[in-house]
Amino acid sequence: MPSPPKDQPLWTPTHPGHTSIDRYRQHVNRRFSLHLRTSRDLHSWSVQQAQDFWIDLYTYLDLRPPLPPDVAVAYDDKLPMSAIPPFFPGLHRFNYAENALFANPDPNAVALVGWREGLDLCHDEGEVVRWSEFRERVRVVASALRRGLGVRKGDRVAALVATSVWAVVLFHACAAVGAVFTCISPELGEEGVLARLRQVEAKVLFVDGWTRWKGKVEGTGGKVRRVLERLRPRPRAFVIPVGEEQVGWWEESKERGGLPLISPIADFLALASIRDALVFESTSFNDPLMICYTSGTTGQPKCIVHRHGIILQLKKISAVHNATTPRDVVLQYSSTSWVVFYIMCGYFACGAKTIVYNGSPLYPDPRFLLRLVEKFSVTYFGTSPRYLLEVEMAGGISPREALNLSSLRIVYTTGATLSPAQYRWFYHTAFPPHVHLCNTAGGTDTATSLIAADPSAPLYAGEMQIYGLGMDVDIADPETGESIAGTGQAGEMVVRKAFPSMPCFFWGDEGGRKYWEAYFERFAEKGLDVWAQHDWVSMNPITGGLVMHGRSDGVLNPSGIRFGSSEIYSLIEAPPFTASITNTLCIGRRRPHDVDEDVFLFIVMKPPHRFTPTLRNAIKSTIRNALSPRHVPRFIVPVPDVPVTINGKKVESAVKEVMAGKEVKVSQTVVNPEAIEYFKRFRNWEGEEEVVKAKL
Repeated sequence: MPSPPKDQPLWTPTHPGHTSIDRYRQHVNRRFSLHLRTSRDLHSWSVQQAQDFWIDLYTYLDLRPPLPPDVAVAYDDKLPMSAIPPFFPGLHRFNYAENALFANPDPNAVALVGWREGLDLCHDEGEVVRWSEFRERVRVVASALRRGLGVRKGDRVAALVATSVWAVVLFHACAAVGAVFTCISPELGEEGVLARLRQVEAKVLFVDGWTRWKGKVEGTGGKVRRVLERLRPRPRAFVIPVGEEQVGWWEESKERGGLPLISPIADFLALASIRDALVFESTSFNDPLMICYTSGTTGQPKCIVHRHGIILQLKKISAVHNATTPRDVVLQYSSTSWVVFYIMCGYFACGAKTIVYNGSPLYPDPRFLLRLVEKFSVTYFGTSPRYLLEVEMAGGISPREALNLSSLRIVYTTGATLSPAQYRWFYHTAFPPHVHLCNTAGGTDTATSLIAADPSAPLYAGEMQIYGLGMDVDIADPETGESIAGTGQAGEMVVRKAFPSMPCFFWGDEGGRKYWEAYFERFAEKGLDVWAQHDWVSMNPITGGLVMHGRSDGVLNPSGIRFGSSEIYSLIEAPPFTASITNTLCIGRRRPHDVDEDVFLFIVMKPPHRFTPTLRNAIKSTIRNALSPRHVPRFIVPVPDVPVTINGKKVESAVKEVMAGKEVKVSQTVVNPEAIEYFKRFRNWEGEEEVVKAKL
């Protein structure tokens, strides 16, 4: 059982009782004659009375069209969850774009600011697009798609583009047309692009003419031509210049079948008509909107199809949990290959001014994004725990002393776990104390936060705050599937009731077998029809806070002691070790002939530091004292690099399979695949290290 928090809360609400989630709770109390006192009371009601909640939330968020007055149920709760019950099935004129494009009532307010590497913080203002201009750009693109290319409801439109104004325009224009949008970050390799585009068979492809990353500008022409030559059917392709390039490689495009293989974007825009109004296709709440992809680090990426109705979830998080309004300025760093790009669009759909950044978050140094926060008076900053760790390891003057960060009210992190040490660094050293730091958990699969922010409650080091409203999240015993949330033990994170951002289906998954295997197979043998998120989580029964321990498929289990890799990361990717260590990877090795699992902790050293027996002993001692002797890895080994995806996530599963003796086909979402190859040497490694003998 966890002990009481050692520290006082690191953060408490500035205006208790007057936050966005308080206002919604008070609204629910008035409408349903209830006396809910806290956000957790509100969450309990939202899952116990799920039909009332989803119907009320739809109206509260002022979505269009209004629900018919006789709507009594949001979905058929008699259907099993694995049947993917449609939400609001009678709602046939619901369009995502129509619910996003008019979010800000001021047509002259700034909607988007496009920023990219190479611009000058002192003299440039970026690409500024006002709401009226944004709607006009969407109208033009929608007109060109419909009139010039014959794009219709259900056709796929792909974009090989970075986070930019164009990316946001294309997404909303495709939604308006009823086309299914899919976006891939342009730095992904040729095979990775093909693995995605071959599955979805896009009718049109938009591509960035150049990529910008860590000061390097490279043309995409060779890769794009090779991709198009290998695609069947071949989409019409249009190139978007990035920056002020006057002449591009696409000007030399060869003709195929009477049409250019690749055309400049000006040719596409010329297909639009000034006479075409901005109109929205009559899609339903459940019609496909966009396709995201699993990382596919050890195989073909799955094509996850999300529906128009995800805007209900996106606005729930941005408006109710995170208080986003048209007065906010949002900077969410994300690759377009990551679902977080669409999460960012959810904040945009609340009318917020949104900064879209094309480039490396660490160039020319880790504080660059914070200088953007200062320049644009950002109120919401979305980033990753790894980014914050890079800022911390860079050292120097505290960010809050070097920069004016007073505009910030919330810093939102996802993609990994924030360690308790990072929470303390954030408040004690780095950021203004009024800022609400949120570490959240969700996924490409859910397109929403399963664990979200609670602006009305205190925040404790190392803990996430609350389950997302309406999300019947639970912690299940890994053997029985029964709830163990109140025990403080770690278990499988599951969702026990349907929610409106469940994927419609996986593209190409005839019969839905892959979908069922991904989420519902886990506890099917126990007779349970529940969504398994494959995360390992526990709840502190004293604070109610939630602690993520890593992926459940990567849970470490030496001698029957189950724990997550993030428990190790939180100790070693923290001071004082970050002075000499840049990254770590904690993996369990169990080969077919092994009777037990050996835990390896791999260490990447920061030059000019060297790995020493003293450092190894300090690591062992820290883990032993903070956790237990049984948590100490058997082997602690320096390695040159740790494999990561293009979204910055550690690739644990592929390394684990390689070390178990399996041959793994590595996806091009892994930015440094050679790092995985390196770990083959540890298949038979017994090392020179002393085996840690834990007292049982």
